Amino acid sequence: MTVQPGRTAAAAVLLGSDRVELARPAGLAALGRLDRLGRPTGPVLARGRRAVFLLAPGTAEQVPELLDWLGWGPGLGLDLVPLTAGEPRVPPPRPPRADRPGPPRAGVRPRGAEEDPPRPDDRRAVWLRHGGHGPGLDLRSPDLLRLLDCLADACARARLGLAP
Repeated sequence: MTVQPGRTAAAAVLLGSDRVELARPAGLAALGRLDRLGRPTGPVLARGRRAVFLLAPGTAEQVPELLDWLGWGPGLGLDLVPLTAGEPRVPPPRPPRADRPGPPRAGVRPRGAEEDPPRPDDRRAVWLRHGGHGPGLDLRSPDLLRLLDCLADACARARLGLAP
């Protein structure tokens, strides 16, 4: 199998990462907030109508307990789904439109994956934030709690119809 340059790290990260998935608008709102606060997130992808925050292996199993500890228990019905590395795999992401070769399509601003309209049939992932060479946050990182709190808050705001 031939892997394009730049995709080797992405494929390795995806195959060995746990993840947290949520609705794409809530994920983008959380990512924007985390950026404004200067908080690390690890790699972040979008796939169709979902945002995918990658976590270190073995982290997803603890996410429900951590969310409950933070006050975001299962009774709230948040659309925040932790998945382990062995659960349905995400295809390796394609680069954001600005990084793809060839001219941009007419009427489309080539500014990145955030601008790509979500398509429900698109199972291919796109990077929202490149993660470098490793998976996302792990259980030793205090930033994991901050990430989960921010994601849960974005899901709750979306569920209540509040602005991000």
